[in-house]
Amino acid sequence: MATHIPPTLSPDAIDTLTELTLILTKFRAAQASARSADAAAATGATGAIGPSLSSSTSINPSHGGPNSSNNAPISTPAPGAVTGTTPLPIPSTTSNPNATTAGSFSAKDLPQATDNLKHKLQRARQAVLTLPDIGRTITQQEKEIAELEERKRKQVAMLAKIRDEGLQFARLEQSRRDEEGERMMVE
Repeated sequence: MATHIPPTLSPDAIDTLTELTLILTKFRAAQASARSADAAAATGATGAIGPSLSSSTSINPSHGGPNSSNNAPISTPAPGAVTGTTPLPIPSTTSNPNATTAGSFSAKDLPQATDNLKHKLQRARQAVLTLPDIGRTITQQEKEIAELEERKRKQVAMLAKIRDEGLQFARLEQSRRDEEGERMMVE
């Protein structure tokens, strides 16, 4: 029984993680740049802690904190930097010109940025509903699986029986040929 999968239900059509990661990366970068801008404004342009130090290093609390003798700074990526867990930046495909730069991407831009994602999920949901037997219960599916397994068991048994009969026939034919060959030599 071949299952027909609708063309709209392809991996590319339902890939939401890539788009969601892109949106979240833009949002996080915008939030981080806003925080660093706020910190720079609060300490002044020539404050005791410069913007590059505050955004690229920090004290690791798991190493004992500021009162510990082991309070070496650890490096954290700057906003927009590529790490092993952040995706590479992808050009925006949204129609909002303000959402193309990370600095102008805010929480109010999220609904418009996620519209395409929402529509993609709606199309995928509709495509799944068109699949055959989507309304069957688990009990019905388990019953069909049991029937198919029984059918397979019978077919395997039949093939084994046919193989054994074929081997027996081949042995009989070989012995018959051997007997005929001996008769021809004797005569």
